[in-house]
Amino acid sequence: MLQSIRHATKSWAARGVIIILALSFGAFGINDVFTGGSRSAVATVGDVEVPTVLFDREFQRALQRERERSGRADLTREEAHRAGLTGQVLNLLVREYLLDAEANALGLRAADGSVRQELESAPAFANESGAFDPELYDLVLERNNMTRAEYEDLIRVDLLRDQLTATIGGDRKVPEALAEALHRYRAEERSARVALVSARGMRGLAEPGESAIAAYYEENTASFMAPERRSGVLVHLTAEALLPEIELSDDDVYAEYEARIDEFDLPERRSVTQINAPDEALIREGAQRLAAGESFDAIAADLAGRGASTSTLPDFTADGPLRGARDAVFGLSAGSVSDPVQTAFGWHLFRVNEVVPARRQGFEEVRQSLHDEMALDLAGAGLFRLSTVLEDELGGGASLEQGAAVVGVQPIALSGVTANGLDRSGMPAVPALAGRDDVLALLYQTSEGRESLLTELSDGSYIILRVDEVEVPAPRPLEEVRGQVRAALVREAESEAAERVANTLADRVRAGETLDAAARDAGLAVIAVDNVRRDGRNAGQDVSFALIQALFGADEDANEPVVAETVGGWGVAVLTGISDAGRGATGSERDRIRDELARAWRGDLSNVYRAALYGRHDIAVNDGTLSALFSQQN
Repeated sequence: MLQSIRHATKSWAARGVIIILALSFGAFGINDVFTGGSRSAVATVGDVEVPTVLFDREFQRALQRERERSGRADLTREEAHRAGLTGQVLNLLVREYLLDAEANALGLRAADGSVRQELESAPAFANESGAFDPELYDLVLERNNMTRAEYEDLIRVDLLRDQLTATIGGDRKVPEALAEALHRYRAEERSARVALVSARGMRGLAEPGESAIAAYYEENTASFMAPERRSGVLVHLTAEALLPEIELSDDDVYAEYEARIDEFDLPERRSVTQINAPDEALIREGAQRLAAGESFDAIAADLAGRGASTSTLPDFTADGPLRGARDAVFGLSAGSVSDPVQTAFGWHLFRVNEVVPARRQGFEEVRQSLHDEMALDLAGAGLFRLSTVLEDELGGGASLEQGAAVVGVQPIALSGVTANGLDRSGMPAVPALAGRDDVLALLYQTSEGRESLLTELSDGSYIILRVDEVEVPAPRPLEEVRGQVRAALVREAESEAAERVANTLADRVRAGETLDAAARDAGLAVIAVDNVRRDGRNAGQDVSFALIQALFGADEDANEPVVAETVGGWGVAVLTGISDAGRGATGSERDRIRDELARAWRGDLSNVYRAALYGRHDIAVNDGTLSALFSQQN
């Protein structure tokens, strides 16, 4: 689709096809844009209404985040509503709309020039040369059922909000002492000797008995649950499904070929074999041996055993990755070898095997691929029309299956689909949509017995589905998960045993032994960890963040070992040195810290300002609208 946009002004598409763009506008803005001035609002902030449709969309997003955070894919709208999610979402919206109310009260308005500047800098409305295209602007708005006035009102709202918060936050000078103190804190480095105790394979552990397995299962049943599964029907509208309906003559395709003729020019290319090495002396030796009469292949074979590599590049072009060798290679004839050449990849000797002159691809060479591209663009342009036909059928009372039949699409049966898209056999339930989080989110956002909205996906296709059955999560029988329960018990016992060994080592260090001696007696190695920072830099993969935190809490003079859990076991560390970052911050580090502190400062001031606005404007919540919203959509 993007390809067709780039060429729309000079091809057949400009004469006969409307290219449809999808644009997601900001969620917040003038309420009439979203409600058409007819639907009730969930709240009023000053003299500004918070649209119901906006609240519902933000609530659904928050619900999905809560499902992911809690691991409860079956969390319903009603449960989240009762738990207080409604208030959280409404508070966030009110927080934004307070800025609109304040702007109205102050009589502020974004200048038309500022709005125009925002429009002209938007990539979505730019033509091939990067300039603002009024026709493209109108096309995008038409696709989204908006007028210029409505969209420009949205921009004015965003501009005013930004201006208000920027005025309050302003440019704040960060005290030099504060920036330096933060730098010293972050740049402090510590070194230590560390003994790592692996939990895997700890000896002397008793095999878990039946009573222990049963007790662990009862105490941790939530860890052995069968996942929620959903069944229903899905209809997917894709451009590919419309391809059989697309008819293009050879004249149409040839006209496109002529309009885009420059695209079919192939540059000169060469087939090249190279000897490459990081060592300049090795490549220069190869060049000298070539001059003395040895063959290129013999030299390549010999140098390969001394650190060089040989490879063939069948399509070496002037704009390829080895641009540094372009002049040298393109100055050679077939069969000749270059002088030593240095690039970002080391030193090279190039032999040109074949020279393929530049040429223009003929129409017959590209006819099929160009036909397919044009057909797909046409199908994509017609996809929106097909989606409206389906919506009309469903709005008239047709089932998903009936609507799919009208538009000529085969509905897809969903059976026992988990939140990660797997069926009961553990395979992708819909292979064509495997890994599509947007489809799975829609499936799990839709209540049992209901249809979703017809939704446009990121690839431009459309999807709608119905959930017929929801199988709630339930504990798997113990017999089914006995092996998993036993493994969990073993891991727990191994970790406890490793912790005991680590604490024993620490006790011996406290009694006066060195960590190296105590670890040697236990058959453990000790590693040196040097110049570790609080964020884990230089720690290596075996040292956990918990152990790093413990190290930075240790007193250098106390010689007190620290014990903490690590990846796959436990660790004991003894501090050996501290670097206090006394050199101070460099100019770039200081600037970065100042910017970070200034942003935090502006954010804090903005939050205080927004809090103050609660006392300046009346806020009324429409409880009846909220209740009706949830009673209709549970």
